[in-house]
Amino acid sequence: MRRVERVLGWGALAAILALAPPASAQDAASGDSGLVVIHGTIRDQAGAPLADYPIRLIKTKTTLRLLHFSTGSRQVEYGRAQTDSQGRFEIKMAPDPQFDYFYLRFYDPKTFDPVRFSVPADVDITKSFKTKPELEVDSVILDHPDWTKVEALLSEFGAQSNRGKILRSLGLPERRQTFADAPGRESWWYYAKGLCYQLQGDQVLKIRNFDPVIPPRPSA
Repeated sequence: MRRVERVLGWGALAAILALAPPASAQDAASGDSGLVVIHGTIRDQAGAPLADYPIRLIKTKTTLRLLHFSTGSRQVEYGRAQTDSQGRFEIKMAPDPQFDYFYLRFYDPKTFDPVRFSVPADVDITKSFKTKPELEVDSVILDHPDWTKVEALLSEFGAQSNRGKILRSLGLPERRQTFADAPGRESWWYYAKGLCYQLQGDQVLKIRNFDPVIPPRPSA
């Protein structure tokens, strides 16, 4: 039996294509199936919105190390966003069934200001992320406990002075050593960072590097 193949003419093909919705329309009709919308606002302790602030969605799961018969944890950045000028953010992601827990992390070591702010704790969104289509998570980034003192010294020395730049970069020194026989001379010790700045007024005389150590306890 001969096999007969029917070839559509250009007119019929054009008619079929005209009836079919474009791909973008199909995508819009189907919607963001399975995606969860996470949104919120990030503010500082005074209530001002924080612009260009990073928000990271972290997923974790427990892993089994058969060689040592022990368990561990695998942690992966699953998504991220950045706040707008009003401190608002939005992340759209679908839960990954291969992972157990999900957190929002308001901390990125590449951009975080540890002198100005305290490192915020992660927010566990696991249950809501797995069961709800939308989550609202607001956060307040608290000041570092030493920030008020740092601000006062910045006002005294000037933010663009050498001492101001050291303070803004490293925060308060663990120890400010003065010398009775050399008025205006100080050593600023950052023990945990392995740095000591020897100063005469605002002039940096020497920067000493050493292995980081635990700051000594103040004498009784």
